[in-house]
Amino acid sequence: MSNEFDNVYWNDLKIKLKKKYSNLTNADLQFRYGTQDDLLKMIAHKLGKTKKELQLVIEKF
Repeated sequence: MSNEFDNVYWNDLKIKLKKKYSNLTNADLQFRYGTQDDLLKMIAHKLGKTKKELQLVIEKF
């Protein structure tokens, strides 16, 4: 993710991820305390992907 990880960017990304992966919930995509890396690992795990695979999906958006 080369874009700055801010609220506007994340909100846009959440919408795109939910459209592509309907099994993701708002709770899954909520940025909590921790790092961007932790969040991406958790989402990738939920989707059965590696963090690298998830990053490739995000870059295509």
